[in-house]
Amino acid sequence: MITMTPVTATVLSGFDDPVASSAVWERVATASPSSTVFQTWHWQRAWWDTFGRGKLLLIQAARADRPVALAPLFADGGMVFFVGSGGSDYLDFVGDTSDADMLDAILETARAHTLNFVGFRFYLVPDESPTGERLKAAARRLGLACYDEGDLPAPTLQLHDPPAAGQAAADKASLVRHERYFRRDGALAAIRLTDGREILPHLEEFFDQHVARWVNTPYPSLFCDPTQRAFYRRLCEVADRTGWLRFTRIDWAGRPIAFHFGSCFAGRYLWYKPSFAVDLARRSPGELLLRQLLLAAIAEGVDEFDFGIGDEAFKHRFANRVRRVRTWGLYPVGENGP
Repeated sequence: MITMTPVTATVLSGFDDPVASSAVWERVATASPSSTVFQTWHWQRAWWDTFGRGKLLLIQAARADRPVALAPLFADGGMVFFVGSGGSDYLDFVGDTSDADMLDAILETARAHTLNFVGFRFYLVPDESPTGERLKAAARRLGLACYDEGDLPAPTLQLHDPPAAGQAAADKASLVRHERYFRRDGALAAIRLTDGREILPHLEEFFDQHVARWVNTPYPSLFCDPTQRAFYRRLCEVADRTGWLRFTRIDWAGRPIAFHFGSCFAGRYLWYKPSFAVDLARRSPGELLLRQLLLAAIAEGVDEFDFGIGDEAFKHRFANRVRRVRTWGLYPVGENGP
């Protein structure tokens, strides 16, 4: 009979803790149930530096002193959440949580370090991740009630399934037509940047264009909030040389007419935050931008163009799959949570 070494779960001092360095994080993350840019050390660090509130619970679960999983969590008002809850599209544990003892140790440690504990609320867990089923099983073991608190769609385009699906999307008549409009009437250029320090000088124009795009709608730009602007700057600093930042600027007739801030990570090119010049809306610079991003994803040889969470109609014009992300709530038995 083989006896497993007990699991130890430790609350680390923060993202500067050597045990939670980006190198260690990356090594542990190779066994993650889902792998997206939102679970990287860099995204999590930038998010916490900018939006962090309450108490950080950065938990390392180890066996025989070997880190096996990391749980970037925080407690606020008695509730425990993933770091990144707000602005991220996908969230999950980092590393291998397939061992019941591993997940139980993480949850018990987080609960023990949360004043006036109310429950856990884990937003945006992909249905394709085993984490949902693991949380339900852990809840039964720990005397908690587990609730499915709703899901959101995340349309995606598999670029090569069926073959050449990405090129077919990029060559849709409407996209090509709108690009021709611009090429006919002025010089058109797509500037693509991947280095955070090179992206930083472009951010103010991007922010201001996004604000102008939404100012006369019921949905004001998130960049009206200085904290949101600070997050994008911080992400460029922290993820400076990771290689996965993707910033695109479309110039036409000597002016920027569209921007996009996204990423290319683990085979996914992410549509994240676009903007365009609202005075040119009738010429559809947004469609021009989308075509340029699809072509960039194809050129990079990735498998997927991920439109992220949201059910906007334009996404379904191009997507050929829809994944779903789900919120899981775990509460002491008899309590339904807030």
